[in-house]
Amino acid sequence: MSFIESIYALCLVTSVVCALCGTLLLVSRKTMVSEGLSHALLPGLVIGFILIKDVNSPLLIMCAALSGLVMVWLTQWLSSTHLVDSDAALGLVFSGMFSLGVLIFKKIIPNAHFHADCIIEGALTSAASNSVLLMGVFKFPKSLIIMLILLVICITFLSVCFKEIKLMLFEPLLARRFGFKPALLNYIWLFLVSLITVAGFKIAGSILIVALMIAPPAAAYLLSNRLSNMLIIASIVAIMSSFIGVYIGMCLDIPPTSAIASAAGFVFLLIFIFAPKRGLLTTSLTKIRKKRIENYYIKR
Repeated sequence: MSFIESIYALCLVTSVVCALCGTLLLVSRKTMVSEGLSHALLPGLVIGFILIKDVNSPLLIMCAALSGLVMVWLTQWLSSTHLVDSDAALGLVFSGMFSLGVLIFKKIIPNAHFHADCIIEGALTSAASNSVLLMGVFKFPKSLIIMLILLVICITFLSVCFKEIKLMLFEPLLARRFGFKPALLNYIWLFLVSLITVAGFKIAGSILIVALMIAPPAAAYLLSNRLSNMLIIASIVAIMSSFIGVYIGMCLDIPPTSAIASAAGFVFLLIFIFAPKRGLLTTSLTKIRKKRIENYYIKR
C-alpha cells in the first residue's frame, strides 16, 4: 500500500466509524459528548502513560477510553441531581477533566513537550507512514489496522444489538419492562465511542473527530427518519467528505484533516439547503405557499 493510498484508507475508515457513532449520539441528543470526550480523554492518557511507560501500548487506549466513560458517568450523575442542566454538567466535567490532565502532565512529566497541534489536527502523515507487515507480505499502517478492528466491532455491535439500541434510544421505559438494561447498553456504547475517539486522535485530531461525529449524521437526519437509513447516509456523506478533503488538502498543500472537516461542513450545508423534505429551501417554499393560501381565504 502506497503512502497516498494509506492516507485515503485511514481517512475513509476513520470517517465511517465516526459517522456511525455520531449518528447514535445525534439521535440520543448527545452530540456534544464527542467534544467533551476529545478533552476528557487527556487525564486517562497521562495516567496510563505514567503507569505503562509505553506510548505504543494498546492499554493506553483503554485507559483513555475509561477516562471518557468516567466523564459520561459524572455528567449523567450531575444531570440526575436536577441542580445543573445537562449541557452545563457536560461543560463542567470535560473542562475540569481536561484541566486536571494538563496539571498532571505538567507536574509529573515536566520535561515533555505538550504538542497542542497534534491534538487539534492529528498526525495523519506519521500514522500513514508507520506501517507493519501482515503475514510477511502485506504492508499496512498500524493505525489503519486498529481503526479497521474498531469498525468491525462497531458494525457488529450495531448489527447484533440493533433492536435493543432502538429501544434504548426511543423507548427506554419499554426496554426496562422487557427485561433489557438500557443503562448498561448505553455505557457499553459510550465506551466504544471513547475507544474510537482516542484511537482516531493520532490520525485525525479533535477537530476532525468532532466534525465527523456531527456533520454527516446531521446531514443524514435531514434526509431520513429511519435509524438504519441514517447510519448508511451518514457513512456515505463521511466517505464523500474524506475523498474531497484529502484531494483538496493535497492540491493546496494543507493538512487533510482540516480540509475534510471543511468538506463535511460544506456537504452538510448543501443538504441543509436542498434536502427534499427538511431542507431550508423546501420549508421556506412551504411556508410561502401556506401564507398565500391563508391570505387567499382571508380575502374571500
